[in-house]
Amino acid sequence: MYKIKILNIIIFLIGFSAFSQVNFTTKLSKDRLGLNERVKIEFTVDKDGDNFIPPKFDNFRVVGGPSQSIRNSWINGKKSYSKTYSYFLSPIEKGSFEIGQASIEVDDEIYKTLPVRVTVTSAVDIPADPNDPNYLADKNIHLVAEVSNKNPFLNEAISVSYKLYVSPDTGVNNWRELEAPRYADFWSNNIDIKSLNVQNGTFKGKPYRYVVLRRTLLYPQKTGELKIEPLTLDISVQAPSNRRDFFGNLISSSVNKTVSSGSSIIDVKSLPIDNKPKDFSGAVGSFSFEIKSDKKELLTDEAFQLSLIVSGDGNFNLFEDPKISLPNSLEVYEPEKISNISLRARGIKGNINNKYTVVPINPGKYTIPETKFSFFNPVSAEYKTIYSDPIFIDVDGAYNSSSGYSDISEKNRTNKIQLLENQFSSFKTKTKFLNVNDSIFFNSNYYWILFIIPFVICFIIIISSKILRNYKSKKVDELKVARILTNKLLVDSKALIGNKEKFYESIDKALTTYLKTKLNLKNSEFKNEIINIKLQEMNLDKESIGLLFEILENCQLARYTPLNIDAMSDDYRKANQFIEQFEKH
Repeated sequence: MYKIKILNIIIFLIGFSAFSQVNFTTKLSKDRLGLNERVKIEFTVDKDGDNFIPPKFDNFRVVGGPSQSIRNSWINGKKSYSKTYSYFLSPIEKGSFEIGQASIEVDDEIYKTLPVRVTVTSAVDIPADPNDPNYLADKNIHLVAEVSNKNPFLNEAISVSYKLYVSPDTGVNNWRELEAPRYADFWSNNIDIKSLNVQNGTFKGKPYRYVVLRRTLLYPQKTGELKIEPLTLDISVQAPSNRRDFFGNLISSSVNKTVSSGSSIIDVKSLPIDNKPKDFSGAVGSFSFEIKSDKKELLTDEAFQLSLIVSGDGNFNLFEDPKISLPNSLEVYEPEKISNISLRARGIKGNINNKYTVVPINPGKYTIPETKFSFFNPVSAEYKTIYSDPIFIDVDGAYNSSSGYSDISEKNRTNKIQLLENQFSSFKTKTKFLNVNDSIFFNSNYYWILFIIPFVICFIIIISSKILRNYKSKKVDELKVARILTNKLLVDSKALIGNKEKFYESIDKALTTYLKTKLNLKNSEFKNEIINIKLQEMNLDKESIGLLFEILENCQLARYTPLNIDAMSDDYRKANQFIEQFEKH
């Protein structure tokens, strides 16, 4: 009997141990996939835990997640619990790769999953299934890089426009940039796109809607074949299917899709050697050139300004400014360079003005000689040299003998020094002594001035401190009011989820109110580029800045694209996340 009791206790302890064991596992949707496919990975734990740390997904790009789900169920009177962390991964290259261990803390103990291995093969053909959202996304979404000129001259302007084409029956919720294009061997500058306007067009002969996401101006700096690396996006797509619901409406499926613009090859021609001017300094485009003077008549030692102005279309930042040659009797200072240029898809347009300050030392009539400027015109494929008109300057006044030192012969410059008897008569050679008792400092005007000054300074400091405290207090109150108003608008936005237009209008108003107050912006200054600069000056991390512009972009696109409740909930979460991160920073 005693032995049976001990055996029952042992069995009970073993069962209790097994019951209390934590199971933390990894599950793959597939362990073999093509380079153009995705894999879903799930980390599941059967007890509530904290501090989940995913593995490093080397050789993969996270295109979805992390998302978290909790499941509670009762089976035969027993409760079961599981928490799952899910990610969607896109492979970067072919090969066999290991996904490492994830970890989680449960009851002050650290648990880890076992590593799993995934094999990535070449891209596979997606079967033509009209009900498969992946197939429909491939068929209806296209990212294209349109190059204005694939055979330019060296330093000739070209532009690259990245257009996202979407078929009329397909919706796009949002997108994020996975890889930015790289422009090796190009001078590049992004052209500001103020708003994303949806337009109608055609792609391969079929009607599509499209939006220009990015436009970049390029000036090739090398000849030969140059490669433009692609732009890669992760897009959330609402793809229709042939299936219908109970009421006969088409059913749409949400799927994430990675699209790439593909690389482009530019064949750059070298500039011709024949008839190349000696003063050519690399200017390519169509230019005009002139020299202006703000004065034609003046006195000696009076300054005037010469402006050397180059205007037109071309590579203003990539050539040397023209130089001017002036007589030695004109003293010339380093020029002030004033640029007035703008970026366009066809190139840089405007003018640069090198403003020289010139001071004539001696009177006379001076000629500012004609000055030439040479450039290469890629349209006519020839060099051109243009000249400025000569300018005549009339200087009046007395001759400055000190400046003519170099014009006087050595014989005339060496004069014998003669001392006269009364040569130093103008200097005082006798000292007059005063009795210090003749002037008493105490009770004098200076004494009382010095006595009163410290009290005046103290009074000024007290008044200034009070004004500064009032200003800070007012600023703090403004910030509190803005935060309260922002929170109210966000709460209102949450109640509007499902009403697309009112929801995004409320989110946009909340972020606008918050940013204007926090960044001290006027209405005219509320622009993406100014907001970006101010946030970078505050050292806010790039992830938070990107999160903000992603939300603002979604607010602009909401009127053009169909959105579901999940997308609105996600944008609401992102808006709160940005404000929390900004407040912590």
